[in-house]
Amino acid sequence: MKKIRLFVIAGVILGTLSLPGWAAPVPVEVTVQTITGHRDRFDMPGVDAEQSYILIDVTKVDLNEDGIGDINPVAILLLFTGGRGKLEVKDSQLDIETQNFLVRSRNHFAAEGFVVGVIDAASDFLDLPGGLSGHRAPGKPHSGEHLTDIEAVMADLRGKFPNLPLWAAGTSQGTISSARAAAEPHPASRANGLVLTAPLTGPAGGGDLGDVALESIAAPTLVATHREDKCPLTLAEDAAALKKRLTASSRVQVLFFKGGSTPLTDPCDPLAPHGFFGIEQKVIDAVTKWIKHAEK
Repeated sequence: MKKIRLFVIAGVILGTLSLPGWAAPVPVEVTVQTITGHRDRFDMPGVDAEQSYILIDVTKVDLNEDGIGDINPVAILLLFTGGRGKLEVKDSQLDIETQNFLVRSRNHFAAEGFVVGVIDAASDFLDLPGGLSGHRAPGKPHSGEHLTDIEAVMADLRGKFPNLPLWAAGTSQGTISSARAAAEPHPASRANGLVLTAPLTGPAGGGDLGDVALESIAAPTLVATHREDKCPLTLAEDAAALKKRLTASSRVQVLFFKGGSTPLTDPCDPLAPHGFFGIEQKVIDAVTKWIKHAEK
């Protein structure tokens, strides 16, 4: 697998391949994709909801002129941020400011050979102060609309990359959304794999993974947790217990991490063990290695 170091300049990701004799920057296409027509806004019947996501397309890297060949992507990796789920991405602002572990690591996942999608909250959720909070879990207000948005993004990505498996990866509150991507759509439309980082095991008033039918997930599932995560909603021992519920999964593993940098935020915020602060690359390497092995 050819590795790329990625960095953002004026909304375009450039990279350099770590191969002997290759020093020229390689452009990687980054765009904002917006989907409409999949449902009405829940607050304005008859008005289309807009669902956007960032797309990092490593299939557009072309090295054939120098005889090295193209980058062969491993899979699509659809990332779900935690918290309110609000990124508010725009075509003119691709370098979004967020501290969320998965979102701030998106370029590093692309560097490992993944087509990366980073899903935003849909337009009607963006207009809510709390965004997706309290709406992600089954049975919560507008949770059906949220699932429809997830399904629309997965269908769009599969239409663009029909030969690639699609993995859903969420962190903290985003694990509710990613787990639903693997559990609730029609079996033929579900995510092909699932990654739960700092999974929200609760109890949480707005819902947690206890509300998701994990027993119906057949896809291989990786759980990543930090032993020093002090957030009461994402404790390591509760994350480990998820394995007992994933009874239909073809492969399940729980990875425990430790160490990192001195926290800069509260225990439930991302610049702390909850967000794998200071050991991001270690976690990324472990997750991507696990997915690559599962796809062999």
